[in-house]
Amino acid sequence: DYSLVKDIPAWLRSQRLHKYTDNLKDLNYKQMLKLTDEELESRGVNATGARRKMLKSF
Repeated sequence: DYSLVKDIPAWLRSQRLHKYTDNLKDLNYKQMLKLTDEELESRGVNATGARRKMLKSF
């Protein structure tokens, strides 16, 4: 659903990853698409499963 990609908090909720909203709130979707595993970890997304889920969705 493209409307969710414009709304990062809603997208995170749809992925059941809403606990990371504060970690990614300053990004837009284009910036999120470019994130690497290491960058997600540096932003506090410490759970490997959560990072994998995000990267797979990107």
